[in-house]
Amino acid sequence: MSINSPNRFPYQVVAATSTTTWGVAGAYIHRVIVNVASNTEATATLTDGSTVLVAIPATQAAGCYSIELNVSTSGAITAACSGNSNMRVVGLFTTAN
Repeated sequence: MSINSPNRFPYQVVAATSTTTWGVAGAYIHRVIVNVASNTEATATLTDGSTVLVAIPATQAAGCYSIELNVSTSGAITAACSGNSNMRVVGLFTTAN
């Protein structure tokens, strides 16, 4: 797949109260968008192996947070959201991209 616009990356959705693992070593994470509906139990974490890339604590104010990363991963990506939060991870996740 060729990229005609850097703003048109695929994304992975991580729903509230779920944990998802995907991607391969060398995957590219462009941006993470976290929606926090309430600061009551609204945590969100994105890791690359054992390295935490993004951590939204339960005390974070409600809102939408866009975090630009522009990193290459060393392994699979794991994202976890508790209740009252969800996230979209934007990037290229396979070597086929």
